[in-house]
Amino acid sequence: MLEGLFSLVAAIAEAVFALIAALVEFVAGFFVAAGETLTFIDLGALLVVLFFEVVLWFILWIAELIVSLFRWRRPKLVKKPILWRPKPKKRKSTE
Repeated sequence: MLEGLFSLVAAIAEAVFALIAALVEFVAGFFVAAGETLTFIDLGALLVVLFFEVVLWFILWIAELIVSLFRWRRPKLVKKPILWRPKPKKRKSTE
């Protein structure tokens, strides 16, 4: 019984770490593609905004689950909030 409980906790922890690793890979892949057009300040601001968006999304998701539990209905889809995205800078032509 104790081994089964330990295995269950280990599986949940492994799933959480895999989710975090997937998010890091996604963000890193996004910045490789957009790295040429963003400055260091834009990159830092985008990371901060992305962090707050994920936290806000998680809070909205938990709130929707709690409301749906008390109202005894299916939870609705919570869309990810988009607070801010930097606009790509236009390149100057050398012609």
